[in-house]
Amino acid sequence: MKNILLTTILSLFTIQSFAQQGISYSGGTSTKMDYAFLSLKDDNDMGVRGSKYLSDNFVRAKISDFEDKVFAVRYDIFNDQMEFQGGNNQIYIMNNEERSRKITFLDSNDVYSMFDFKSDDGDTRSGYFTALSADGDYQLLKKNKVIFIEEKVSATGYDAPKPAMYKKTKDRHYIIINGAPAVLVDTNKKRFVTLFKGQEKDALSFIKKNKIKLSNDTDLIKFVNFLNSK
Repeated sequence: MKNILLTTILSLFTIQSFAQQGISYSGGTSTKMDYAFLSLKDDNDMGVRGSKYLSDNFVRAKISDFEDKVFAVRYDIFNDQMEFQGGNNQIYIMNNEERSRKITFLDSNDVYSMFDFKSDDGDTRSGYFTALSADGDYQLLKKNKVIFIEEKVSATGYDAPKPAMYKKTKDRHYIIINGAPAVLVDTNKKRFVTLFKGQEKDALSFIKKNKIKLSNDTDLIKFVNFLNSK
């Protein structure tokens, strides 16, 4: 089965052009292709409202492994995976094991990379983030979020049923401290500063003095730059 899949992938990646968007597809060895694009997409969202994608359409993107090519990519936020569209409109899921890979969406210039982070249940996971600050002891990340709301059936026959839906919520900010998995930025100032052992007073003072909003990109970048300057 794997050989069949690899043969299919190779047939798709023999330098094709996507006429409407001017997108070309990269060729390469079977090992390279198997490593870059993991499997055929297989899911069914029929009847589900809303969108789980950053953009419903496949858009132009650069993939750092193949810098001389432009690809058709879209980000499935809910499942935290990148999808690649082949020349026959077949959809593949991108392998996320290559931690140094960067996906740059050309229209927005947003760059996505894999980072380890602490999930809401305390487990360490990996997922796609955009980096808002340069490397340092402290690094600021932003993560898109989509939630799934289950279908609500009519309880009485008089109230209207509600279909299942995907719903975009506010982006979430995370911070990497000394290379550890990224942790969620708590918008409560006093709880947030407890992350910075030995610097709690300085951190809180800077936040109050500069009226830092812990949900604002620009303010958080300013705060992280302050931490990295110490």
